[in-house]
Amino acid sequence: MTSVALDTARAVGRVVDSQVAPVGSFTVRRALPARDRHAVGPWVFLDHFGPFASKPGVDGVGAHPHAGIETVTYLLEGRNEHRDSAGHHGIVGAGGAQWMTAGRGVVHSEHPLDTVQHGIQLWTTLPRALKQMDPRYQRIDAGAIPGVNSGGVSVRVIGGEFEGTRGPADTLMPLLLWHATLPPDARFEAPVPATFEAAGYVIAGEGFFGREDAKASSGQLVIWEEGAGSIVARNAGSKPLDLLLLGGAPAEGPLVFHGPFVMNSVEQVRAAEVAYRTGKMGSL
Repeated sequence: MTSVALDTARAVGRVVDSQVAPVGSFTVRRALPARDRHAVGPWVFLDHFGPFASKPGVDGVGAHPHAGIETVTYLLEGRNEHRDSAGHHGIVGAGGAQWMTAGRGVVHSEHPLDTVQHGIQLWTTLPRALKQMDPRYQRIDAGAIPGVNSGGVSVRVIGGEFEGTRGPADTLMPLLLWHATLPPDARFEAPVPATFEAAGYVIAGEGFFGREDAKASSGQLVIWEEGAGSIVARNAGSKPLDLLLLGGAPAEGPLVFHGPFVMNSVEQVRAAEVAYRTGKMGSL
């Protein structure tokens, strides 16, 4: 990791406060979509859940549909079980991810298998040409996610590429998804393509971002301005700064959000609703 001058770093465009929202049997901190920002690259949704005590077999999110998106659940603690109407089933533990492509439509459920639950769920919107693709599923175990030590910063590469290391997720659009942990006083720098939008969600700790023009702490989403330059973060506290970094090529719009569906037109949303109601998405 080569140090860059602050004037070559991307500035921070805004810092978004997450909002508390109910999901299934628990509450989350929701950072995307925000009132004035609906997407960062293809990422259109970010929920941070836990850590909290959970009841296996009771808590979680029951059967519900999705269409036009991918859902990604990245676990920080506990174990999570996925089932969907396309016949996929998977269990991953801490450090692993469930990566489901809903495509034209699928019904799925997710439930904790341990007494502690902590993680992040994200959605990507699919490119226009892939909105009607067949559903698919990727179980990504913790051991399959490579780690990079970059100047004392630990980076787990879930999706996309960092310093020549590519993550295991088979992605359908240009994107990045990295989990970086900065010890006290550490600095993180990463060049990203000028065409990429980029953001960092603070899981824990606090830091300065961009040209040291913004400060953020746990539960906040830092969104860098677009254009050439590196994304930069510095740990400003006495405890580790835990960041989930996400971004990619801008989403192909227009984006029409309706509950669990993200499509490019109202007509596509209505078609997905009909497919779900008439059983064409299957059932669990």
